[in-house]
Amino acid sequence: MPALFFPRRYPPLLRVAVLVLLTVFVSVFSEKHPNMESVSLTMAYPVQWISMQGTSFWQQADNYLQSRAELESENIRLHAELVGVEPKLLEADILRNENRQLLALLDSIPQPPGKVAVAQVIAQNFSPSSQLLIVNMGARAGVFVGQPVLAAGGVAGQVVGVSPMSSQVALLSDLDSSIPVQPADSDTPLLVDGRGNIDSLAVPFQPRNTALKVGDRLVTSGLGGRYPPGLNVGTISAIVRNGDHSFAQIMVQPAVRLGQLSTVLMLWDTLSSRPAATP
Repeated sequence: MPALFFPRRYPPLLRVAVLVLLTVFVSVFSEKHPNMESVSLTMAYPVQWISMQGTSFWQQADNYLQSRAELESENIRLHAELVGVEPKLLEADILRNENRQLLALLDSIPQPPGKVAVAQVIAQNFSPSSQLLIVNMGARAGVFVGQPVLAAGGVAGQVVGVSPMSSQVALLSDLDSSIPVQPADSDTPLLVDGRGNIDSLAVPFQPRNTALKVGDRLVTSGLGGRYPPGLNVGTISAIVRNGDHSFAQIMVQPAVRLGQLSTVLMLWDTLSSRPAATP
């Protein structure tokens, strides 16, 4: 490798001597020429600037890497917290929805016609052939087949099956459901049948010239002794008088949102109608 200052191979001692003399010369020259320091600083500035830029670059790179590492760590922590909070948020939404339904129950049935108990809906089946709910209250709580079930707005259905810890409830919209009713402003006996549609019920066997009209509110009549009288069932939403049919087609909108139930009221009309609890 060629020498930096000495292209030829001079003795080491001679090279040291030359460098010492050069150093002494620069020192003496700088003493006699005050501008020499300024010239030296000017000549050294590019080197200093490059050195400063390099230092700044590495500081910025180090800060960036540290900030990125901190952000990644915080992201992992927040993700873990979110995973832990999501079930709580879901539970809070469920409780909030149940509270709304309970408040709606209290508003719509301020004085229940008998003893009631709150049951939670744990399963549901809304197929065209059956409109059923499963609730978390059964024979051990005194639930019995045929027991009325209420919800916010009025009647939801009745119990059709019981096990020790749960019950099956047929909604008013079930195809096998039929409930005795009457208009709220008269005592005309009627029936409301399920049509397999949670949003629509029907009043069968009414002549085409029926006095019923859209907007009439229907309530339980109390006939048959299963449902106490005066409970909301629904409102007539449409009447079709077709000459090809012997009877008018009367549709009823349920008073209860049958497809959005998470809480219901189990009703014991009288103590005599409640069987002894199963141990």
